[in-house]
Amino acid sequence: MKLKVASVASVFGTFFALSSSFAYAELYSCKDASGRIITSDRPIPECAERAVKVLRNNGQFQREIPAPPTEEEKRKAQIEQEKQKNEARLEDLKQKEERYLQAHYSSEKDIELMRSRSLEELRERIRLGKEQMTMVTQILAQLQAEQQNNAKRSATEVSALQHRASEMERSIKKTKSINDAYEAELVRINAQYDETLKRYREIMNKKR
Repeated sequence: MKLKVASVASVFGTFFALSSSFAYAELYSCKDASGRIITSDRPIPECAERAVKVLRNNGQFQREIPAPPTEEEKRKAQIEQEKQKNEARLEDLKQKEERYLQAHYSSEKDIELMRSRSLEELRERIRLGKEQMTMVTQILAQLQAEQQNNAKRSATEVSALQHRASEMERSIKKTKSINDAYEAELVRINAQYDETLKRYREIMNKKR
């Protein structure tokens, strides 16, 4: 008798387990390429590239498996990811710049002092270049004046004067080119320190 009771209990237990399993079984449903709705108790190969609804076996909606991203969506996602990386990189550089400025300058006067030191050598080079051009220009004027009186000079002397005049002209041109580069660097350094001063003021205002 006990054996029969145990057997009956075992049967009911197995039936209950199967019933529970069946009650919570999942169904997959999607539309194929032709718009036909397909339903199955397992993942549907025809809908591998489409959104799939997951239902209980009683038809109740449970969740949705989204369609895999298209190539265009992948491309946009990659662009957005790169954008976020660049923004994070710029923010990191900004933070490093702020720490650097606070560590190296205790006031705006420090920045102006560094500006002055950075520009001092360039200004001196520009001054010397201008003096050299003035001196060479004067020598060239003398040579040109001498060239005008060719009647009293031999062909060799005239040729030597012309050669020296050409050298003076090349020297003036070269010195002017160098000075122009120094002037451009002067503008660049000034702009750099203007930006440093602006950033320093922003940081100090933010701390107040």
